[in-house]
Amino acid sequence: MLLQVFLADSATILFPSMKLYKQRYYHLTDIPTVDVRGLLIGPNKPVRLMSVINLSPESFYQGSIAEDADNFQEMMKNSSELGADIIDIGAASTAPKQVYGTSEISTADEIERVTQAMESIDVSKYPPVSIDTISSKVAEIALEHGAAMINDVSGMQSDSKMASLVAEYEVPVVLMANCKPPCESVKASIDSLKKSLRIAEDVGIQKDKIILDPGIGFGKPPEVDFEILSVLKQYTKLKHPLLVGVSRKAFIGHILDLPNPDDRLTGSLIATAFAVVNGACVIRTHDVVETKTAIRMGEVIREKRLELV
Repeated sequence: MLLQVFLADSATILFPSMKLYKQRYYHLTDIPTVDVRGLLIGPNKPVRLMSVINLSPESFYQGSIAEDADNFQEMMKNSSELGADIIDIGAASTAPKQVYGTSEISTADEIERVTQAMESIDVSKYPPVSIDTISSKVAEIALEHGAAMINDVSGMQSDSKMASLVAEYEVPVVLMANCKPPCESVKASIDSLKKSLRIAEDVGIQKDKIILDPGIGFGKPPEVDFEILSVLKQYTKLKHPLLVGVSRKAFIGHILDLPNPDDRLTGSLIATAFAVVNGACVIRTHDVVETKTAIRMGEVIREKRLELV
């Protein structure tokens, strides 16, 4: 052991950049592993892929929308067979209205969509299902029908009953940074997450039930989205696994002059690999096969960095 310490310290002296890597990654060992119905998520686990299925015709990317029960079942089957680790189901679009003109729907409509979809499948035959909602009523319906996780893009700040629901059911939850108006800086994004973590702590949600999402997109200025990606390691200091969703989002279209989400796949894959290199533990995507490749490339680069620690 003393020899290992001596060699490590000597290497740091001989190669100063190694000290920088140590400073960047020392806190990763403090991040708890989150168990989503047997699927383990954390920095010392493979990066997980969350596929997206939308039950909402108003969603910004038409390729993610299940048009009816048969189409939903087919998309669930395809996501599973192609290698998704988690399937995230949403029944109300959270795409920013100021960007896509997204229409709002009632909670009753959202519940109806979720209920019909969940009742049409046997969830035990698929990877863990996550419910993408800011409504505790919708979340509870989904949990009663077999969902294993809640993905709340408001970070439990929209519905005062959401945190208590998560604590009661003892399920993992994704807490996203979501400022109102949209976050204008990395600091605002991190502050929003800290507020959500305080809410979680107040109701007794265990640390190993929480995944954080820095909230790329959602009406932020594109330069803020790029800055979040570039400093993603700062978010690991909050000591929770990170989920990152960049798939076909507007900041990619802005920089590449691609107003149509259908044209943003290549930019999404590049941003995905970068997010993995910088610490993402889960990637949320519309494109399972292509994103699996981007994740693996990012993992290899990240592993080579960590070998220097």
